[in-house]
Amino acid sequence: MSHTRAMTLLLVDDSKVARLSLMRQLNALPLEFEILQAASADEAQALMQERQADAALIDFNMPGRDGIALAIEFGQSHPTMKLALVTANIQDALMQRAQELGMAFLGKPTRPDDLARFIEGVA
Repeated sequence: MSHTRAMTLLLVDDSKVARLSLMRQLNALPLEFEILQAASADEAQALMQERQADAALIDFNMPGRDGIALAIEFGQSHPTMKLALVTANIQDALMQRAQELGMAFLGKPTRPDDLARFIEGVA
């Protein structure tokens, strides 16, 4: 095993319940993570000034900047970070926008197999 460092995931969602639900699903996967949490785009940006994450699961609807705006910023500041848009807002236009930005698109409520597929793409 050469990959000893646990993967670091950033969860960005203004709903604490949604973050807890994601954490529960992620922790059930047979992988090691360090999970960082942010409740807004601003909080996520501040956290990423100090930390490095391998991937971010970003909610779309948040107060302040939405998940797409944050993803665009992360694309510039952290180009190697894998991004997934996690949203209950399943619209073709939004899915297309996420794809254009190279983001994975996960519908809410998230399913463990979708999360696992995204994570496997990061590792």
